[in-house]
Amino acid sequence: MNLTTITRGLGCALIVAGVALSPTTPASANVYASALKPLAPDTFSFILNEDATAGVTVQIWQQGGGMVYSEDLGTLGKGTHTWTWNGSGAVSGNTYKARIVASSSGYGGWTQISQDATSTSFYVPVGVSVFKDMNSSKFGTIYVSNGQGGTTAFGRPTTSGIYALNADASEIGFFTGGKDWAAAGNSSPFKSTIGPDGHLYVADFSNDLVWEFNDDLSSVTQLIDASNKTANQYVESVWVEGTQADGNRKIYLVDSNYYGGAKGRKGLIMYDLGANVTATPGDTGTQYIGPDYFAFYPRDVERDSAGNWYMNQYRANPNQAPAITKFLDGTPPINTPAWETDISQYVYAYGISLYEPAGWVAYGHYNTGEVFIFDMNTGAFIDKFDAGSRIRDIAFDAAGNLYTVDNITEWLRIWSPAGANSFTTESWFEIVPEPASVLALGAGLVSLLGLRRRKA
Repeated sequence: MNLTTITRGLGCALIVAGVALSPTTPASANVYASALKPLAPDTFSFILNEDATAGVTVQIWQQGGGMVYSEDLGTLGKGTHTWTWNGSGAVSGNTYKARIVASSSGYGGWTQISQDATSTSFYVPVGVSVFKDMNSSKFGTIYVSNGQGGTTAFGRPTTSGIYALNADASEIGFFTGGKDWAAAGNSSPFKSTIGPDGHLYVADFSNDLVWEFNDDLSSVTQLIDASNKTANQYVESVWVEGTQADGNRKIYLVDSNYYGGAKGRKGLIMYDLGANVTATPGDTGTQYIGPDYFAFYPRDVERDSAGNWYMNQYRANPNQAPAITKFLDGTPPINTPAWETDISQYVYAYGISLYEPAGWVAYGHYNTGEVFIFDMNTGAFIDKFDAGSRIRDIAFDAAGNLYTVDNITEWLRIWSPAGANSFTTESWFEIVPEPASVLALGAGLVSLLGLRRRKA
């Protein structure tokens, strides 16, 4: 891991806060700063997911006001860096946030930016999610569901559970939440999502259950039981809206059982948990999308900020089922599509993901390892690239990079889109200058301002 330290003097304290300045991010960006962490009264660290070949700038913004300080750090490499503010531009009593603007000259097309190495090698990777909420210290964290333990072809011994990585693919740790996932079966944990509460939710495809990890991944809670399902109901994927704390949490589970061609409850089943920890015993939920629409295997679901739904339908043969379907939100059960991808060309859809700033919805091909990208507004084909062999799940991050997990190649791989790009990350904590520093700067003690940048 690359470690760079940039120092500019003393004079500010970092405190946790939840107020955001809502910086504007571009539609297509691949280099970005994440994992911002207060280290000292005047210092924080951050991680670049790849080389910032066009430079990095740190800005200090007054809460409710404009920018008071900016510093060009030049080009920085992938990995961890630290920075210290000298308090220049600060006014006593005001609070501030930092913004990190990372830029890159980019690539000519979709390019793998991760290394095929120990931290990205998994025996049966079947799910991947990336933390997108900038107002959290977990921003940029990658969660990989390893559904079956074993030693990879690369030589890494792995265990069933959740592996967490930083945005540069460096390791954070391995987590089970206290559950024996190996005993659960070879498809547990499976696909995952990150809820509005910041918790990781995972489908247990071996037992057709769904689990919620707590904030530090030290424990899990089973959210449904046998009384909450109808006969032969599968649980392959999960989506979450609302939070338990706000009393409006709902979980949506993808029932992918083909039922030999029968309707069953293929599609999306909604459970209204409200403020409850788990589903009410005996509540079998509400059919939200389907079953009349689906003829084959729905396997994944995502929802856009307008409330519209995107689901895939897995089928090997052309002219049988669309790979992705968009549904406008409405009164359930919803069975009328807004659009469908061309059934004659696109098949083997297994995992899907959205990147709204660019208007993209994508799926990973289970048989060829290709990724196909479509316009989320029209369903028109946009692009494709070869990402491996058997894609089990995909996920976009906040900057438009795409993450794929492949159980044949046994890799998590991270892909950057084409083009020069820039992304602005805002600190989830406030910066409050210490009074002594502000007074010293006001008195004209410019020696602090004259400190040179130091790299180590």
